[in-house]
Amino acid sequence: MVNKLGPRALKTRQRIINAALELIVEHGETGVKMIDICDRVNISRTTMYRHFDNIEEIIENVYLNVREDFARGLEDAVKNNPAEEDRLDVVVHYLGDFFKTGLIVKLNQTDPKFLRKLSLKNFDARVALYKRILEPFFQLVEKEKGGKIDRQLVAYFITHFYASLSVYGTHSMPYDIETLLRKLIRGIALES
Repeated sequence: MVNKLGPRALKTRQRIINAALELIVEHGETGVKMIDICDRVNISRTTMYRHFDNIEEIIENVYLNVREDFARGLEDAVKNNPAEEDRLDVVVHYLGDFFKTGLIVKLNQTDPKFLRKLSLKNFDARVALYKRILEPFFQLVEKEKGGKIDRQLVAYFITHFYASLSVYGTHSMPYDIETLLRKLIRGIALES
């Protein structure tokens, strides 16, 4: 359905999804109603229902939108610094910056349950993304250690660790996020 929409309809859909995320950050998922989204986007209920059947469909699209934005941002970071020897630093820096932007922190304060669902919905996609994006790093480490790396294991641990940071925060961590991620990724890659 989405692929058949024109540019104006796609823009309206995106505005609805963005407004829903803003409202979730402000009030939590259970505090968001279709009418609130209509008011935020300044559209009628009829227009809203042309795009989405219910609030659950909107929430599902919020999950997908966050996933796509994250992946696009990481891919852009790699495009801005494509050097294979810098790949780990690019990924770690992006993850640190993404965490510090506040969306995750705000969601955790407003609606930790939504944040956990968001993490679970996006978990497998993140594992696949890290495996793909970190491939040059994996190849360099394999040359260094003279053996294969369990890419799935490394990507799984990155995803799990990052999700844990999202849900539990960083208040008791002795290191900054980037240092921890770098040590985790490098350590697991060398030991796998």
